[in-house]
Amino acid sequence: MAAHRRKQRTAGIQGLVRFSAVTLTVASAAVATAWGVGGSKNDAAQHVSVAAAPDAPTDQDTGAPAPMEAATASASPTAAATSVPPTTRPSPSASSPVAKRPAVTTKAAAPRPARTTAAPAPTKPAVKKSAPAPTEPAVEKSTPVSGSSGFTSGYPTGADARGAVEAAVAAAKSDGKKVLIDFGANWCGNCKAADRVFATSGVGALLDASYHVVKVDIGSQDSSAFDLLRDYCTGEGAYKMPVLVVLDGNGKVVTETHSTGNPELTETGLGAFLRKWA
Repeated sequence: MAAHRRKQRTAGIQGLVRFSAVTLTVASAAVATAWGVGGSKNDAAQHVSVAAAPDAPTDQDTGAPAPMEAATASASPTAAATSVPPTTRPSPSASSPVAKRPAVTTKAAAPRPARTTAAPAPTKPAVKKSAPAPTEPAVEKSTPVSGSSGFTSGYPTGADARGAVEAAVAAAKSDGKKVLIDFGANWCGNCKAADRVFATSGVGALLDASYHVVKVDIGSQDSSAFDLLRDYCTGEGAYKMPVLVVLDGNGKVVTETHSTGNPELTETGLGAFLRKWA
């Protein structure tokens, strides 16, 4: 390798020497021409210059190239710069070891923790709602009731009113109670109002304790019912229903409202009336 480099270097120096000699000859000729020197002298100068140029040393003369290289470089810097061969990089020998890259070790990914499902929240046991106790329907005070007095709402049509009165008088004579005859009609508003009051618990208790009740329908134009009404009510004028007549155990009239007028058809009014004539 070193011998090859020296041979290349020697060949380069020889080329530079020859080029420098030719350059000096051309320059001498130009100067002679300028001063009027003949051409024969120019040719002689050329031959002397070429002949005087020493041959380049061979490969064995290793110590001579350094000064020649310096003189040539001082004579023509441009030629020296252009004639220098490019340096070549030494080719790597096959035996030179190739640097091995370190093996890259890949880290194994850490396993992800398995997802755990949250335990379901405990469910509260369903509480069975007990069915509400059935409530008894409220009984309106005006609901008709029938007690020991025999009172019922409304007026029976076509009934034997006279026979019913006679039976009630007989019962009153036996137990010491009074008989209450109620003359009215099923279409009469005041009669319905009186029935609602008689059906209340307070007034109904007074009836059960002291009276036998007989209801006579005078709204159907039954002549026998009107005849019975006239037997107990002898006063003049129209009858204002309901007409209430109280009899004792002997069948005699104690009071009747055709003459005295009806009390207020309220619990207070009818209650006071019944207590007064019991």
